[in-house]
Amino acid sequence: MWLPLHLRLTGRRALVVGAGPVGRRRAAALRAAGARLRWVAPDLAADAEADEAIAAPFAAQHCDGMWLVAACAPPAVNDAVAAAARSRGALLARADAADDSDVRFPAVVRRGPVVVSLSTGAPAATAALRPLLEIPESFQVFAEVMTEARRRLAGATDRDERLRTLACGPLAGVLQSGASPPPAVIEGWIAAVAPPGVED
Repeated sequence: MWLPLHLRLTGRRALVVGAGPVGRRRAAALRAAGARLRWVAPDLAADAEADEAIAAPFAAQHCDGMWLVAACAPPAVNDAVAAAARSRGALLARADAADDSDVRFPAVVRRGPVVVSLSTGAPAATAALRPLLEIPESFQVFAEVMTEARRRLAGATDRDERLRTLACGPLAGVLQSGASPPPAVIEGWIAAVAPPGVED
């Protein structure tokens, strides 16, 4: 049984082993998430974007201090990566064996603050379903308005009640219609539940 989670990786140390297409995608995803990336592969390009790029065969010590390890090399190398990662307590993601992994890298669709992820356990199935994931613009508007209202209500004791009023009131119509109201209208909705001084 898998538990879907979104992880905050800013400043966390992560290792990618392998420089093939999967390894390059994993490295790009981890860097975009703010991880401190160590990237190891014998054929690693000189211009590989990583905090620490090591053009050499994998060695167990490459897992030292890592929080997350992505094994994207041939199976024999991934076996060694898995053993080293687990002996050091790091989370493991094997590109060649999802059932031998602690975490999976899902397909991801983003629109503003809205993030939708998809995992099937079979990479080919995930890739086939990925184009079907669409996030309407109204979802982005809804999330951005709620995020801004939540920020303004940071100190309010009745914050949750006020946010529910906003979500179930005018914003509900945005989701139903799919239309994006003018900024002045949106600001009026936020001000109605989060007037100046309400956080005090």
